[in-house]
Amino acid sequence: MIRQHPRHVMMPLRKAFLLITWWIAAVQGHHQKKCQLKLSYSKSTIYAVEGTVFSLSCSANYCENNSSEPELTWCKQTSKGCMLLPQLDEFVNQTTYNSHFGPGKMTLFLRISPAHINHRGVYQCQGRLPSYSPATVMGHMITVLVVEFKMIIPNSQMRGQRGGFLKLQCIVKFDEYLNNTLTVFWTKDNENCSQSMSKKRDNISNQTMAADRRDFTLTLSNLQNEDAGVYYCCATTYLSSQIIAMGSINVQVHAFNYALLNFVPLIVCKAVALVVIMAVVQTRVCKQK
Repeated sequence: MIRQHPRHVMMPLRKAFLLITWWIAAVQGHHQKKCQLKLSYSKSTIYAVEGTVFSLSCSANYCENNSSEPELTWCKQTSKGCMLLPQLDEFVNQTTYNSHFGPGKMTLFLRISPAHINHRGVYQCQGRLPSYSPATVMGHMITVLVVEFKMIIPNSQMRGQRGGFLKLQCIVKFDEYLNNTLTVFWTKDNENCSQSMSKKRDNISNQTMAADRRDFTLTLSNLQNEDAGVYYCCATTYLSSQIIAMGSINVQVHAFNYALLNFVPLIVCKAVALVVIMAVVQTRVCKQK
């Protein structure tokens, strides 16, 4: 009986082991490549009015059969790099939550309320798949500008007489960040401010005065029944087409002037008083005679 040398036995086993190891590595490598994490959201500039709420969202795409969900976080650029928001004092009131929109898709929402001047800055979403790779994937940069903005609508409801005119006043105050980007316009029966009001009629004009404050007065002349409705004063920025504030005035058009009705009781009272005074005077004259 011929005995094989142990060396000859070990060589095929070693080759088989190396072949299996190479195959596993190749499969894992292909799987890792297939499971690469991708973050998707637009690079943009967002305006947030101080004292209100602003939100950011970051969507992640990853392989469906991943054993664990991706870890998504938001960070803000500082002198020390992109710091996670929980590490910064100004984000005590931040809220984050995840939402799934199908297999292998997840979105992280960031909600900050109320917006403060300290929240200005550059934000990035970052994520990683801990079960595959410790590497961190960074998303686009989003610039958030928290601005001081105030809109004042003196009258929430106005009445006009058919054939007459009305002036709808909208006063806005804002800081320097909006000097060259702010647009204020009026729209009718459009609470989403999605389109400016048609100005086909010659009797509709927009008057603007610029100073420390801006007064946007919409003049409606030769009022008709179709002019009745809700008029919205909308403020937007041309960089992001984002509505940052809006106010409304409910306009009613009538066939006669309701304002005169307020003077009728006064006129009647004055007429009665005048009659009484004349009667008293006449009585005294008669007595003197």
